[in-house]
Amino acid sequence: MSKTFKIRPLGPALGAEILDLNIAQELDRETIQDLYEAWRDNIVLLFNKIHMTQTEQLRFAGCFGKVGERPKPKEARPEDYSKLDDAFMLVTNIREKGKPIGTLPDGEMMFHHDTIYKPKPHIGTLLYAMEVPSRGGNTKFTNLYKAYEALPKAIKKRVEGRKALHLYDYDRIKERNTAEGAGELLEHHSHPVVIVHPRSGRKALYVNRLMTAEIEGLPPEESEEILNIMFDIAEKPEHIYEHIWRPGDLILWDNYCSSHARTDFPNDEVRLLRRCQIESESAPTD
Repeated sequence: MSKTFKIRPLGPALGAEILDLNIAQELDRETIQDLYEAWRDNIVLLFNKIHMTQTEQLRFAGCFGKVGERPKPKEARPEDYSKLDDAFMLVTNIREKGKPIGTLPDGEMMFHHDTIYKPKPHIGTLLYAMEVPSRGGNTKFTNLYKAYEALPKAIKKRVEGRKALHLYDYDRIKERNTAEGAGELLEHHSHPVVIVHPRSGRKALYVNRLMTAEIEGLPPEESEEILNIMFDIAEKPEHIYEHIWRPGDLILWDNYCSSHARTDFPNDEVRLLRRCQIESESAPTD
């Protein structure tokens, strides 16, 4: 148990809730080190702080590394982003004059890693809940250390040293369009199928159902078959923690050894969350 706060496991797969800690205040080195170790060991950390300000969220995020820049340029963001620090993104279905004031507004989302289509994806994400629907809109997290360990030996051997292509295009990825169609039009990048986590030194599966298009160097049919096996293993219930949001919840997750998904929710109820991210010291490696 930490000397500076209490830890309550969220479930057998991954995750812990941090108790008896005021995350809005400046934290000392000992507390930050304890939190860092708790994050490394549990992958997902849950905090609760009603009315957390932008300044408080950014300061807290900075305890875990350099706060990352938004992937989308200012000119491509909705108008309401003028009220936000540049590091933030709103995840919401709120619309003004018929247009969303944030991004990723409605419905269910398949498992994915944030910014995996970038050369150096963000290693951490902090998502703060300001308003949540009466039901649904839950976030599922999967433990990709466990997913890798559960892979058949033959598949581990087949993908050893190989890379997978990831695309930022939700519609086209459903059809598994690959490098041939990515061209210059889509943001895309290739990373190892299995990575060694830069902070824990453990192997993790690094593919996801929403954004991974193909395993490079394999015939399309074999790539498709192996990816689907990997997705199914990663998404087994025993590898997942599902979080039901409360106002004031702040979740920090590791974006290299977990992927996440969203459940559906009523489109006539408001869901409003504020996201910032943490840069990685290096790109994912095997």
